[in-house]
Amino acid sequence: MSKLHNYIQQPEDASSPATFHFAQGTGVDGNYMNPKGNYSVIESESINSLSGDILLQWTDEITDSSSPVANNKIRDVISIPLDVIHTDANNNALTVILQGIQLDLSCDDTLQPESNPCNSNGMWPNIFNIAVNQCETTEDHYNCDLDIDIYRAWTPNKGGFQLPPLFEEVKPLNHRLDYTLRVHFSVISAPENEFSPQTNDPVFTSTDIHQRRNQDTTLESHSPQENLNQSTHAIKSFGFGLSAPELLEQHWQVLGSDISQQGRYIGKLSNLINSHSEIDQRSQSTISQATISQSLWAPITVVNATSHVSIETRSLFFTNKVTISGTQTAKGKLCINSTDQAPAFSRWSMCNYKGWLARIIYGGKQQLSHVTTLPLQHKN
Repeated sequence: MSKLHNYIQQPEDASSPATFHFAQGTGVDGNYMNPKGNYSVIESESINSLSGDILLQWTDEITDSSSPVANNKIRDVISIPLDVIHTDANNNALTVILQGIQLDLSCDDTLQPESNPCNSNGMWPNIFNIAVNQCETTEDHYNCDLDIDIYRAWTPNKGGFQLPPLFEEVKPLNHRLDYTLRVHFSVISAPENEFSPQTNDPVFTSTDIHQRRNQDTTLESHSPQENLNQSTHAIKSFGFGLSAPELLEQHWQVLGSDISQQGRYIGKLSNLINSHSEIDQRSQSTISQATISQSLWAPITVVNATSHVSIETRSLFFTNKVTISGTQTAKGKLCINSTDQAPAFSRWSMCNYKGWLARIIYGGKQQLSHVTTLPLQHKN
């Protein structure tokens, strides 16, 4: 992974559209992707909202050990001036939600040891978590802790594949790596009798990394007020982690794969919310429901591990003054050819194939990023 963009850009004015941005980089190896993201449209004149992003930049360094790692723990604060969102902190409910991330990695040869030049701009992640945590209101600001945890490591087969004497491919672990991360967010404010954000318990799933099918979890929360009869969900935090497998598959045992190296190639990450609400027939209160679909998958060419996926959400309850669409899906198409650094036996360059089927599957051109325009109008 050398690039990961998945975020919503809010419209700059009433005449411009909202957009969903997708981008991905795969280091030296080529591949194609069909990213997607779920969203809901909220329309109201009684809600104040502000969207923005916070820029974080840093350089890490791997540990000097037999199982080298670089564990990045970044702590910052999203700070919103109250006058900018025209809110009364004493009478309004406030919340911050994630709108996505924009991560770019780069490796600078001048920062590497002479014996270990850059392999690529990528990393093999083993922990990845983005979270908006504790929030508090001061006299003139609304502040929320932003916690970032991104750990990287080598893979059990030294970044490549070993089958002596046929293949002995090694991709070195970059000694230092530069990170540029933009975390996109929105702050929402409205009178307490018209809006209530409720933080839900985190949802975790764990499974073998070769299990591709999403695991679904149903989430329910009840409206705190009878007049708050509409709802949707938003993301507060998301992430994944990898741990040693319960049982290393036999062929990896034969090949001597070292599972103390916890980095892996990632084929699929899902943390999707499908939100809807219904009325509790007994209490006549609104029940906010969501189906959380989660998966962290890698193909069978990757040494097995146990994958852990997490998401924490907020239920957003509104009065009937607000119009909320059902869950909609934005889709992108990305295709990346292998670089010259990729080994000859795995080099891949299908992006530019012009046959009709190739264009449908791969898109007909190399495309590292894709922007999808979102309809602003409410759909029944």
